[in-house]
Amino acid sequence: MIIEKTFCPEIINYVLKEPQVWQEVCGQYNECIEDFEPDLRNYIYLVGHVNMDIVGLFIIHGSEYGYQCHVQVLPEYRKDYAMEFGKKVIDWTWNNTDINKLIALIPQKFPNVIGFAETQGFKDLGPIGQDHFMVLEK
Repeated sequence: MIIEKTFCPEIINYVLKEPQVWQEVCGQYNECIEDFEPDLRNYIYLVGHVNMDIVGLFIIHGSEYGYQCHVQVLPEYRKDYAMEFGKKVIDWTWNNTDINKLIALIPQKFPNVIGFAETQGFKDLGPIGQDHFMVLEK
């Protein structure tokens, strides 16, 4: 698997506008899919490729809690590549940025995502509203 930083809106949208991904992530905020444009100035987007196929997208942005991250693996690749993708994008982040702590706010309604974050080393520090506040330090 190859991990690369991308500034290409078409690649970012390919993952985020996939119907299941959009419904799980953006749909909960009532954003209109047609109006969405990636924030290329304030966000870091990492794309994972296997045999030239896009597997997923890792998104990092500043928040009131620090550097917040989001993992989006396309549904057809989750079983075979999610774990590897998670490990490689975290390694890329540690090796290519000055970021030394990542946080994730994961809705309680996604226990599988919470479990995935824990397998990647994130610690659950408890709830913030309807989310689990998860932290990973370098």
